[in-house]
Amino acid sequence: MTLSVVKQTKERKIEPHLHFSYSQLSTYLICPMKYAHQYVWATPWETKPVALPFGKAIHKAVEMFYKKLKAEEEIISVDELIATFEAVFTTEIDKTDIEITFKNGEDLKSIRQQGIELIKIFHSQARPQKIVAVEFPFSVKAPDIINGGGDLPVRLEGVFDLVESDSEGNYAVVELKTSGQRFSSLRLEHDLQATVYSYAMAKMKVATSENSCLVRYDVLLKTKKPEFVQYFVSRTELDHQRLVHLINHVLKAIENRIFYRQTGWQCGDCQFKKACFSS
Repeated sequence: MTLSVVKQTKERKIEPHLHFSYSQLSTYLICPMKYAHQYVWATPWETKPVALPFGKAIHKAVEMFYKKLKAEEEIISVDELIATFEAVFTTEIDKTDIEITFKNGEDLKSIRQQGIELIKIFHSQARPQKIVAVEFPFSVKAPDIINGGGDLPVRLEGVFDLVESDSEGNYAVVELKTSGQRFSSLRLEHDLQATVYSYAMAKMKVATSENSCLVRYDVLLKTKKPEFVQYFVSRTELDHQRLVHLINHVLKAIENRIFYRQTGWQCGDCQFKKACFSS
């Protein structure tokens, strides 16, 4: 794919049709019952983890940083970035009419301060290569391997946080994350989101090489001393084949209404805990 094809425009939108995302796939794999409550039965949320408004505020601030840099080749001031984070975080908290849940030792003040420190670290260290697109939506097909031929009626969709290119025109998709700990080599090897993004890149003809697509995680570590860490991962055609196999079988399970409880750590701040365990 050339720059002219991948170029982002205001008119670019994903047309309405059946679709499946990494978030949906991940939710089903973590707990099929949670998937049903969220995507099938539209069960009202009982609580909201503070990580959701926090993550949205961080992403909005970073999005503004990249858009300003792309449009004007100018680095926005750290004060403006912090102001954006605080405004979005406050708005998201204020408009929430259900209980906000926190982890032990957390409160709104400490979370807000943590976000400000992470924004400062990001501003001081983030230096992307050529920015091709910011918040770029993708929609690609996946083959139907169960029914033997053709494509699935459901498209794989999502949004890339950032698309960069180097001096030789090689593309990389960048995903911003916040985390309480460093990523292990095992996680990077098997992380499903990287595989989904790599597959989408390959389908869009944005492969880094013939057999590999590059994804980079920009991770803001929520440790005692905040850090900004970058992880580079690649996926192969075999990884893509395994993803297609997984998507086909998860969609088949959803079609057959296979929704069971997967109890464990994921129950801790689940938004549907009461509804799940009372049924």
